[in-house]
Amino acid sequence: MSKQLNKEAKRNTISDLRKYPDWIVRIECQGLGGETSTIGGYWEENFINSDYRRSIIEDSVEYDEEIRKKIFAIERVFDRLQGDMKNITRLRYLLPGNDAISVQEQLKMSKTTYYRLEYPALLCFARALGYIK
Repeated sequence: MSKQLNKEAKRNTISDLRKYPDWIVRIECQGLGGETSTIGGYWEENFINSDYRRSIIEDSVEYDEEIRKKIFAIERVFDRLQGDMKNITRLRYLLPGNDAISVQEQLKMSKTTYYRLEYPALLCFARALGYIK
């Protein structure tokens, strides 16, 4: 079992954490007054052709399912975190505009302590999101 977070896994994990608030809005706002006629036209046009092509609806449904799984994973890991690990994750990745230094100042912790707590939290998220085993 991998206990190291490589650059790609770390980048993908952080990207997902930062997208989480917007994904929540996307899922909660589905079906609220959206126009479907243009999507319907796209869908019909692609199925008239003899070659099967994925429709924009299929792509959207698949993407929404993927983000639902990621939302579930992020929420379960976040619920398990405690104390400053949870605070670091919330301030650094789930709320916009905070860099590592401002989070350290807000939590009144040293740089060493910050990174000692941040790394295992990111490791948990990376495992849950499937970026490492």
